[in-house]
Amino acid sequence: MALPIRPGSSGRQIVPPALYPAALELDSERQSGGLPWLWGELGQAAPDCLRLILRVHNRAGIPIVEAHSQIEAGQQQISFTDLHALGIEAYAHKTEAERAEIAQRIWSRRAYGTLTFLPSS
Repeated sequence: MALPIRPGSSGRQIVPPALYPAALELDSERQSGGLPWLWGELGQAAPDCLRLILRVHNRAGIPIVEAHSQIEAGQQQISFTDLHALGIEAYAHKTEAERAEIAQRIWSRRAYGTLTFLPSS
């Protein structure tokens, strides 16, 4: 199963949309907080060290999950291992298992992801 990817809307992007992966693969065997790890590959090697922002949206286009990653110059493989359901902080009073269950329900509403590439600071 894969998550379709669209370019992010930031005007500061430094990677042409043609280099974006069409989708990120889900690794449901490996999870963090109830959310799967994601991975994919750029169309060619990263020109510089880049910071990546992934936002997963529902069908209405509302961001529901976010993750950050980094890729070194010359690499093509990208991965996201620490996804966070947006707004999950409101459930801080719940147990970790309950928060993971809530995150899985949020994740089940995913439709597509957007990727934004920024210079690494």
